[in-house]
Amino acid sequence: MVRLVRLKNMGRSLIMKKLLSKSLSAILAGALLVSAIMTSCGGVDSSTEGNTSNTSDNSTSVSEGSSAAGQENKTLTVMGPAFLTPEKQQDWAECINEQTNITIEYEEAPLVYADSVNKMTTMLASGDDSIDIYHIDELMILSYLSAGFLEPIEDVVPMETTNDLLPGYAEKFLVRDNHLYGVGAELTGILFFVNQKMFDEAGVAVPTNQEEFIEAAQALTKDGQWGLIESWDKVSHLQDNLNRWSMMFGGDYLDWTNPKTQEAIKFMYSLAQEYKVLSLDSVADNYEIANQKMNDGLGAMYFQWAGAAQTFKSGGTYGEEIVVAPMPTFETNHTPMSSWMFVLNKNSQNKDVAKEFLNAMTESDAVTLFEAGTRQVTTANTAAWKDPDLAPLMNCVEEHQAYLDAGSLTVRDLLIKQNEFMDTAMGTLQRYLLNEISFEECIEQGQKQIDELKN
Repeated sequence: MVRLVRLKNMGRSLIMKKLLSKSLSAILAGALLVSAIMTSCGGVDSSTEGNTSNTSDNSTSVSEGSSAAGQENKTLTVMGPAFLTPEKQQDWAECINEQTNITIEYEEAPLVYADSVNKMTTMLASGDDSIDIYHIDELMILSYLSAGFLEPIEDVVPMETTNDLLPGYAEKFLVRDNHLYGVGAELTGILFFVNQKMFDEAGVAVPTNQEEFIEAAQALTKDGQWGLIESWDKVSHLQDNLNRWSMMFGGDYLDWTNPKTQEAIKFMYSLAQEYKVLSLDSVADNYEIANQKMNDGLGAMYFQWAGAAQTFKSGGTYGEEIVVAPMPTFETNHTPMSSWMFVLNKNSQNKDVAKEFLNAMTESDAVTLFEAGTRQVTTANTAAWKDPDLAPLMNCVEEHQAYLDAGSLTVRDLLIKQNEFMDTAMGTLQRYLLNEISFEECIEQGQKQIDELKN
């Protein structure tokens, strides 16, 4: 195996290239499918990272002409994030080309998540074959598998390639009826961010359990600062927080009859209404607003997707004031993880080439180069986390590894109709948190709404 290394000075990225060892229908009711999957996923806001605009022609050819002499030069069209810079496109595509002789035609997806969902779903539902490979998230793959939009790939990409993914992830999102439908791209978890400076100045220890958590939150709620910041907007992150709290209490956020889930819901209410360590303004705070509040020193503790670290790094607070602490153990220390993946369009006319590409993307170097140029989160391929050359290219690798070693990172459950779940059940939960309905009304109404979505 040959690894090609190029170091770019003065703050530019370390770029790795490795000659890889492996070779690389009818129109549905698209509007209904789009509405089922338009939700915030993975905690990374694509509207604020990387490129800030799209051009009318979003297709770029990269690595053309670099194939080995005398070998076939194959072309493949991949739709991925709009914030993969041209330089990073080239580095990633060259890595693929060196092994497979595939030239990547890269087409940017719309910058806004909902627009990406709409465009991809419409194209797939219409039988469009202009895109061979799509880069999608968990909600999208659940919907697309249900609709029959994707091509199985296990005839070229071995099932064993899922061994480097988190346990249970492939079974939940990539495999159906013993067929493999995708390869993991990136992974991010909800981490426990704390303002270490605030803790030190107050002489308070970072909490490790429920009792310590309450005590710390109360001690640090003072002088216009809150012990805890959360994003409780129902259109996005309230579901993430309910999911995480339910996990921590040993419950299931999609089963409100579960006593442990009910305990988690009551605890969320208590944070705002009884302990008063969290502002009720949280119900209007989305991801960006909550991130900024934490960055501005308005809160001591914050559970959020790892992408928030980029906000703190940009604000000059990460590593000095704001750090990631181990997940405190309530009933459990579990926290949700989210991932995106590459999948093959069933209508593609280049299936053999596409499968070769997907096989290459199971290798650590190739997928890490892609992530280095996009969201700078960790790879779904956990083997890359321990590679001393690749790990620096990613975001919060040591933090994710510590969570993985502690048994915290947990594959989350999602409904195909997750958007409706947020509109209905999360609206009901919000009313309870605001003291507009009783706990009993919340549980009864919320579970009824969930049951209707499951049927």
